[in-house]
Order: sequence, then structure tokens, then C-alpha cells
Amino acid sequence: MIAKLSGTLDRIYDDAVLIDTGGVAYRVLVSKRALSNLNELNTPLVLWTETVMRNEQPHLCGFLEEQEIDWFRILTQVQGVGAKVALAILSCLTTADIGDAIINQKSAILAKADGVGSKLASRIVLELKGKKDLPIMMRDLSIKTSTHALQSKEINDAVSALVNLGYNRNDAESAVTKASLKMTPPITLETLVVLSLKEFQARYA
Repeated sequence: MIAKLSGTLDRIYDDAVLIDTGGVAYRVLVSKRALSNLNELNTPLVLWTETVMRNEQPHLCGFLEEQEIDWFRILTQVQGVGAKVALAILSCLTTADIGDAIINQKSAILAKADGVGSKLASRIVLELKGKKDLPIMMRDLSIKTSTHALQSKEINDAVSALVNLGYNRNDAESAVTKASLKMTPPITLETLVVLSLKEFQARYA
């Protein structure tokens, strides 16, 4: 099984990319969020991958963040959620948004994704809210959510600040979410940005 691809971004399609790994090119299905965060053609690209069956043919689904592939696997365990629907959810929502929707039983948030009606959204929440093998960030979020609500304006502003500094939006969202979970109210923008930058330093140390 192909778990990860490292290569060069060769082509971009409506719902996929072509990644050249040094003589062998793979066509990989990706979310719209991933497409919006890609760099220019002929630049390095790393994708976490999962092989799925689609129309009786194997396809690779790719993700910029390891946590996204974790959520993809979790979501596709729910009856009625295939690869297409899982990618649609990841196109519409961040991993933190998905976790928040499940923990707080906000099925309407999941229903925003293409192909996810109210019944399917409710089923996702019902089947996943009590699972113990959910991504670690969601388990941390469940603990913190019970004590205080994250201040969304500061979080959004921090993400924008990191993007303006040149960081990938998905990476920025992940770093800011992790940093915010370690803070106690009030959450200030300056402190949140500093702690988020430390998350990047720890990641690449």
C-alpha cells in the first residue's frame, strides 16, 4: 500500500493532482481545500495517501496533512460515507471544524458539505461522537471545550497572520488550533501567534 508520496507537482486537475516521484507519476484525488493550498507547478509536493476503490478501480486519495488522512479514514467508516463524501467534507471543513461538529453534535455544520444531507450528517455525529480512536487533536479539544470556548476571531486572525508570513493555510490552521488548546482565556492574538510559531519550530526541529 502506498502511504506517502514525495515528488514534484506536475499537473493540477479539477479534483486531483499529478505528482511526479522521479520517473513515475501518480494521479491523486484531493480535496478542494488541498487544491487551494498547492504551490506552483514543478515545485516539491508531499502527500499522505490512502488507496480506495472507486467504480471498481483503485484510486489514490491524497492529503497535505497527516491529520486529514486520519479523519478521512474515520469518516469512511460511517455507513454511507465513501471517499467522495469524505473528501467533500474535508473540502468544506478544517479538521478542527469536523472535531468540533462531532463533539458538540453540530450536524448542521457537516451538512454544509456537498453530498451530505441532514440525515447523513446526523448519522456521522451519532456514530463518531463516542469513538475512542479519533484523531488526538479532537480528544484534546473535547477536554478543553468543556471548560471554555475558543475565541474564533483571534484564531482566524492568527491563521491569517501565519498565512501572510508564508505558511500553508492547512499547516497554519493546525498550528493555531494546537496552540489555542494549550492556552487559558483570555486568548490574545499576539500570544496565540507566538505559540503557533513555536508549534512550527517543534514540528520541524
